[in-house]
Amino acid sequence: MKEKLYSLLLLQKIDNEIAWENAKRDRLPERIQEKEREIANLEKKYLQERNRIKELQIRIKRREIDAKSINDKIEKSKNELYGGKISDIKELKHLQKVIESLQEERDQVEEDLLILMDEEDNLKLEIRNIEKELLEIKEQLTEIQQKTIQEDRAIQEYIKKKEIERQEVVDRINDRSLIEKYLLLWNEKKGEAIVEIENAICSGCNLSLPSDVIYHLQNDDYLIMCPNCNRILIWKETS
Repeated sequence: MKEKLYSLLLLQKIDNEIAWENAKRDRLPERIQEKEREIANLEKKYLQERNRIKELQIRIKRREIDAKSINDKIEKSKNELYGGKISDIKELKHLQKVIESLQEERDQVEEDLLILMDEEDNLKLEIRNIEKELLEIKEQLTEIQQKTIQEDRAIQEYIKKKEIERQEVVDRINDRSLIEKYLLLWNEKKGEAIVEIENAICSGCNLSLPSDVIYHLQNDDYLIMCPNCNRILIWKETS
């Protein structure tokens, strides 16, 4: 039985290695998903900025139309002022005030235009930066995808080798009942079905083992389980 238990200990080591590699393989897509989320967020931001600049360009166009309209009015008023058709002083002064008022309004519109166009330039720069960042992250995603494929293949190859080793150990144990008991415990105890004992303490649950259990572990050759956690016990051999 002891030889079977030492083989079982090796089987547990192999099973834990396989479980660890499978867990690594399960986590591989996380890096891809993280980059895909970054891309999705950037694309959303890019769309928002594009919509902002469209709205801004509409506002600029409207203010340009306003500026042209005001300039047309100024030109018309100047033609009336200097055309010689109006001789009344009051009318001429009124026209001068109208022109001054229109010029002030035009100045304000032009100032608004400068602010809007500056904002447009900043938005265009932001959009170019987003485009550049998107390109870089998409390139990173491609690299990660390729690396993930390579790592996945390597893990699968490693697992295949370990599964061959595992089958060899199972064949060596050649005890279906013991293997089934081990598998139930391995799943229940999260990869720790069998534990080595060397200081009268169960390393699975930290129970101080009774002296008779220690005696049987050291001297007898049959299956002994921890009275507390039900793990399979084996005395640790020292060379």
